Amino acid sequence: MTRDLFGLLTRIKLPGSACDIDSAARQQHLFPMIGLAVGLLLTIACLAMNHALEEDESVVAGGLLLVLMYALTGIMHTEGMADFADGVMASGAPARKREIMKDPRSGVAAVLTVVLFVALLFALAWRMCARADHSLDLWPLPWSIPFDSGFVVAEVGGKIAMNMSMAMGPSSHRGMGTAFVQNASTGKLLTALATAMIVSFFFAGLLSIVVLVGAAAGVIVTFLARKHFGGVSGDVFGAANEVGRLSVLLTWVLIL
Repeated sequence: MTRDLFGLLTRIKLPGSACDIDSAARQQHLFPMIGLAVGLLLTIACLAMNHALEEDESVVAGGLLLVLMYALTGIMHTEGMADFADGVMASGAPARKREIMKDPRSGVAAVLTVVLFVALLFALAWRMCARADHSLDLWPLPWSIPFDSGFVVAEVGGKIAMNMSMAMGPSSHRGMGTAFVQNASTGKLLTALATAMIVSFFFAGLLSIVVLVGAAAGVIVTFLARKHFGGVSGDVFGAANEVGRLSVLLTWVLIL
Protein backbone atom coordinates (compact mmCIF):
# COMPACT_ATOMS: atom_id res chain seq x y z
CA MET A 1 0.00 0.00 0.00
CA THR A 2 1.07 3.60 -0.62
CA ARG A 3 1.03 4.21 3.13
CA ASP A 4 4.24 2.15 3.35
CA LEU A 5 5.92 4.75 1.13
CA PHE A 6 4.85 7.53 3.50
CA GLY A 7 6.26 5.54 6.39
CA LEU A 8 9.59 5.14 4.61
CA LEU A 9 10.07 8.49 2.89
CA THR A 10 8.46 10.83 5.40
CA ARG A 11 7.66 11.25 9.08
CA ILE A 12 3.96 11.10 8.21
CA LYS A 13 2.57 7.90 9.69
CA LEU A 14 -0.70 6.84 8.12
CA PRO A 15 -3.00 4.31 9.80
CA GLY A 16 -1.81 0.79 9.05
CA SER A 17 1.62 1.92 7.87
CA ALA A 18 4.22 -0.75 8.60
CA CYS A 19 7.15 0.76 6.68
CA ASP A 20 7.61 -2.55 4.88
CA ILE A 21 10.80 -2.25 2.79
CA ASP A 22 9.81 -4.94 0.29
CA SER A 23 6.37 -3.39 -0.18
CA ALA A 24 7.89 0.07 -0.63
CA ALA A 25 10.44 -1.30 -3.10
CA ARG A 26 7.68 -2.80 -5.23
CA GLN A 27 5.92 0.56 -5.31
CA GLN A 28 8.96 2.71 -6.11
CA HIS A 29 7.21 4.01 -9.25
CA LEU A 30 4.89 5.94 -6.88
CA PHE A 31 7.72 7.91 -5.27
CA PRO A 32 6.77 11.11 -7.15
CA MET A 33 3.33 11.04 -5.51
CA ILE A 34 4.99 11.26 -2.09
CA GLY A 35 6.95 14.25 -3.39
CA LEU A 36 3.66 15.80 -4.50
CA ALA A 37 2.14 15.40 -1.02
CA VAL A 38 5.14 16.88 0.79
CA GLY A 39 5.54 19.68 -1.76
CA LEU A 40 1.89 20.68 -1.42
CA LEU A 41 2.20 20.89 2.37
CA LEU A 42 5.29 23.09 2.05
CA THR A 43 3.57 25.31 -0.52
CA ILE A 44 0.52 25.79 1.70
CA ALA A 45 2.72 26.52 4.72
CA CYS A 46 4.80 29.02 2.76
CA LEU A 47 1.69 30.88 1.59
CA ALA A 48 0.26 30.90 5.10
CA MET A 49 3.45 32.31 6.62
CA ASN A 50 3.69 34.89 3.87
CA HIS A 51 0.26 36.22 4.88
CA ALA A 52 0.91 35.94 8.62
CA LEU A 53 4.32 37.63 8.66
CA GLU A 54 5.50 41.01 7.43
CA GLU A 55 7.46 41.23 4.18
CA ASP A 56 10.73 41.93 6.00
CA GLU A 57 10.22 38.79 8.08
CA SER A 58 10.57 36.41 5.15
CA VAL A 59 13.89 35.27 6.62
CA VAL A 60 11.93 33.97 9.62
CA ALA A 61 9.46 32.27 7.30
CA GLY A 62 12.34 30.62 5.44
CA GLY A 63 13.77 29.27 8.67
CA LEU A 64 10.39 27.97 9.85
CA LEU A 65 9.80 26.36 6.47
CA LEU A 66 13.13 24.56 6.71
CA VAL A 67 12.12 23.22 10.13
CA LEU A 68 8.80 22.06 8.70
CA MET A 69 10.54 20.38 5.77
CA TYR A 70 12.65 18.25 8.09
CA ALA A 71 9.68 17.63 10.38
CA LEU A 72 7.85 16.17 7.38
CA THR A 73 10.69 14.25 5.76
CA GLY A 74 13.02 13.50 8.65
CA ILE A 75 16.81 13.48 8.33
CA MET A 76 17.28 9.99 6.88
CA HIS A 77 18.09 11.31 3.40
CA THR A 78 20.38 14.02 4.75
CA GLU A 79 22.22 11.42 6.82
CA GLY A 80 22.63 9.36 3.66
CA MET A 81 24.09 12.36 1.88
CA ALA A 82 26.55 12.90 4.75
CA ASP A 83 27.69 9.26 4.62
CA PHE A 84 27.95 9.49 0.84
CA ALA A 85 30.22 12.55 1.13
CA ASP A 86 32.49 10.81 3.65
CA GLY A 87 32.77 7.76 1.41
CA VAL A 88 33.51 9.73 -1.75
CA MET A 89 36.24 11.77 -0.06
CA ALA A 90 37.92 8.75 1.55
CA SER A 91 40.89 7.10 -0.09
CA GLY A 92 41.22 3.41 -0.82
CA ALA A 93 39.31 0.63 -2.54
CA PRO A 94 35.50 0.58 -2.84
CA ALA A 95 35.24 -1.90 0.05
CA ARG A 96 37.06 0.50 2.38
CA LYS A 97 34.93 3.42 1.19
CA ARG A 98 31.78 1.43 1.97
CA GLU A 99 33.07 0.71 5.46
CA ILE A 100 33.64 4.42 6.01
CA MET A 101 30.08 5.11 4.87
CA LYS A 102 28.83 2.73 7.57
CA ASP A 103 30.92 4.38 10.31
CA PRO A 104 28.49 6.14 12.72
CA ARG A 105 31.06 8.89 13.23
CA SER A 106 30.88 11.82 10.81
CA GLY A 107 33.99 13.06 9.07
CA VAL A 108 34.87 16.56 7.89
CA ALA A 109 33.41 15.90 4.44
CA ALA A 110 30.05 14.94 5.94
CA VAL A 111 29.91 17.97 8.24
CA LEU A 112 30.95 20.44 5.54
CA THR A 113 28.52 18.95 3.02
CA VAL A 114 25.56 19.14 5.39
CA VAL A 115 26.43 22.69 6.51
CA LEU A 116 26.72 23.96 2.94
CA PHE A 117 23.60 22.05 1.89
CA VAL A 118 21.44 23.42 4.71
CA ALA A 119 22.78 26.95 4.19
CA LEU A 120 21.88 26.91 0.50
CA LEU A 121 18.53 25.25 1.18
CA PHE A 122 17.73 27.94 3.75
CA ALA A 123 18.65 30.70 1.29
CA LEU A 124 16.35 29.16 -1.31
CA ALA A 125 13.50 28.70 1.19
CA TRP A 126 13.94 32.34 2.24
CA ARG A 127 13.72 33.46 -1.38
CA MET A 128 10.68 31.28 -2.00
CA CYS A 129 8.87 32.71 1.03
CA ALA A 130 9.76 36.27 0.04
CA ARG A 131 8.01 35.76 -3.32
CA ALA A 132 5.30 33.36 -2.17
CA ASP A 133 2.41 35.63 -3.13
CA HIS A 134 3.74 36.31 -6.63
CA SER A 135 1.49 34.74 -9.23
CA LEU A 136 2.97 33.17 -12.33
CA ASP A 137 1.19 32.74 -15.65
CA LEU A 138 3.00 29.81 -17.17
CA TRP A 139 1.95 28.89 -20.70
CA PRO A 140 -0.05 26.88 -21.63
CA LEU A 141 -1.74 26.63 -18.22
CA PRO A 142 -5.14 28.38 -18.14
CA TRP A 143 -4.57 29.28 -14.47
CA SER A 144 -2.00 31.20 -12.45
CA ILE A 145 0.21 29.46 -9.91
CA PRO A 146 2.03 30.83 -6.84
CA PHE A 147 5.80 31.13 -7.10
CA ASP A 148 6.25 28.72 -4.21
CA SER A 149 4.61 25.86 -6.10
CA GLY A 150 8.24 25.24 -7.02
CA PHE A 151 8.38 23.24 -3.79
CA VAL A 152 6.17 20.62 -5.44
CA VAL A 153 8.41 20.41 -8.50
CA ALA A 154 11.51 20.20 -6.28
CA GLU A 155 10.15 17.44 -4.05
CA VAL A 156 9.03 15.44 -7.07
CA GLY A 157 12.46 16.02 -8.63
CA GLY A 158 14.15 14.59 -5.55
CA LYS A 159 12.08 11.43 -5.77
CA ILE A 160 12.83 11.02 -9.49
CA ALA A 161 16.54 11.26 -8.64
CA MET A 162 16.05 8.25 -6.36
CA ASN A 163 14.16 6.37 -9.07
CA MET A 164 17.02 6.97 -11.51
CA SER A 165 19.58 5.67 -9.04
CA MET A 166 17.54 2.54 -8.30
CA ALA A 167 17.04 1.81 -11.99
CA MET A 168 20.70 2.32 -12.87
CA GLY A 169 22.10 0.27 -9.98
CA PRO A 170 23.78 -2.08 -9.40
CA SER A 171 23.60 -2.69 -5.66
CA SER A 172 27.04 -2.19 -4.09
CA HIS A 173 26.35 -4.67 -1.28
CA ARG A 174 23.46 -6.49 0.34
CA GLY A 175 21.48 -4.09 2.47
CA MET A 176 18.27 -2.06 2.59
CA GLY A 177 18.92 -0.64 -0.86
CA THR A 178 19.18 -4.09 -2.45
CA ALA A 179 15.42 -4.63 -2.49
CA PHE A 180 14.89 -1.38 -4.41
CA VAL A 181 17.47 -2.29 -7.06
CA GLN A 182 16.05 -5.79 -7.45
CA ASN A 183 12.51 -4.43 -7.86
CA ALA A 184 13.53 -1.67 -10.26
CA SER A 185 12.62 -1.94 -13.93
CA THR A 186 12.46 0.20 -17.04
CA GLY A 187 8.67 0.17 -16.83
CA LYS A 188 8.66 1.46 -13.26
CA LEU A 189 11.18 4.16 -14.10
CA LEU A 190 9.16 5.33 -17.10
CA THR A 191 5.98 5.33 -14.98
CA ALA A 192 7.70 7.44 -12.33
CA LEU A 193 9.04 9.85 -14.96
CA ALA A 194 5.63 10.17 -16.61
CA THR A 195 3.98 10.80 -13.24
CA ALA A 196 6.60 13.41 -12.37
CA MET A 197 6.11 15.21 -15.67
CA ILE A 198 2.31 15.22 -15.38
CA VAL A 199 2.39 16.52 -11.80
CA SER A 200 4.98 19.14 -12.67
CA PHE A 201 3.06 20.23 -15.78
CA PHE A 202 0.01 20.95 -13.63
CA PHE A 203 2.13 23.29 -11.47
CA ALA A 204 4.60 24.65 -14.00
CA GLY A 205 3.31 24.28 -17.56
CA LEU A 206 6.16 23.92 -20.03
CA LEU A 207 8.59 24.70 -17.22
CA SER A 208 7.78 21.22 -15.94
CA ILE A 209 10.96 20.23 -17.74
CA VAL A 210 12.78 21.61 -14.70
CA VAL A 211 11.89 18.41 -12.85
CA LEU A 212 14.31 16.57 -15.15
CA VAL A 213 17.13 18.43 -13.40
CA GLY A 214 16.37 16.06 -10.53
CA ALA A 215 16.72 13.08 -12.84
CA ALA A 216 20.07 14.40 -14.06
CA ALA A 217 21.21 14.82 -10.46
CA GLY A 218 20.29 11.20 -9.80
CA VAL A 219 22.38 10.07 -12.77
CA ILE A 220 25.42 12.04 -11.56
CA VAL A 221 25.15 10.75 -8.00
CA THR A 222 24.83 7.19 -9.32
CA PHE A 223 27.89 7.47 -11.53
CA LEU A 224 29.87 8.72 -8.52
CA ALA A 225 28.54 5.83 -6.45
CA ARG A 226 29.56 3.30 -9.10
CA LYS A 227 33.04 4.78 -9.28
CA HIS A 228 33.67 4.99 -5.53
CA PHE A 229 31.54 2.19 -4.05
CA GLY A 230 30.96 -0.23 -6.91
CA GLY A 231 27.23 0.49 -6.96
CA VAL A 232 24.33 2.06 -5.10
CA SER A 233 22.88 1.67 -1.62
CA GLY A 234 20.37 3.29 0.73
CA ASP A 235 22.84 6.09 1.49
CA VAL A 236 23.25 6.76 -2.23
CA PHE A 237 19.47 6.98 -2.64
CA GLY A 238 19.35 9.50 0.21
CA ALA A 239 22.09 11.57 -1.40
CA ALA A 240 20.26 11.45 -4.74
CA ASN A 241 17.07 12.73 -3.11
CA GLU A 242 18.80 15.66 -1.40
CA VAL A 243 20.92 16.67 -4.40
CA GLY A 244 17.96 16.26 -6.74
CA ARG A 245 15.61 18.38 -4.62
CA LEU A 246 18.20 21.12 -4.11
CA SER A 247 19.15 21.20 -7.80
CA VAL A 248 15.52 21.58 -8.93
CA LEU A 249 14.76 24.24 -6.33
CA LEU A 250 17.90 26.19 -7.27
CA THR A 251 16.99 26.02 -10.97
CA TRP A 252 13.44 27.17 -10.20
CA VAL A 253 14.65 30.22 -8.26
CA LEU A 254 17.28 31.17 -10.83
CA ILE A 255 15.03 31.04 -13.91
CA LEU A 256 11.90 32.69 -12.43
